[in-house]
Amino acid sequence: DLAARNVLLVDEDNVKIGDFGLSRHFQPENFYYTSHGGRLPIKWMALESLTEYKFTSASDVWSFGVLLFELITLGDGPYPEIDPHLMENYLKTGKRMAKPENCPDQL
Repeated sequence: DLAARNVLLVDEDNVKIGDFGLSRHFQPENFYYTSHGGRLPIKWMALESLTEYKFTSASDVWSFGVLLFELITLGDGPYPEIDPHLMENYLKTGKRMAKPENCPDQL
């Protein structure tokens, strides 16, 4: 999954994206357990991924946007005030994260 926890800084101008599995280095309150025993990083997932388990390049762009939020806020997690089990309804009503104060308008 694309999230700050999976971004590795190799040197000043080089990062690598890795996924070391959802079983390590995660905050349990940010995940939703599926009926199959798996965990989903729902606060990083697009609405269509939450509702239909549909993962596309568009849902990857959504996750990238959440990653940018994490980077701009120096590691703040997305939607800290929202219970993960309420994320689907939160997004269905059109609500989104507020733009961080230090985020440039062009971004």
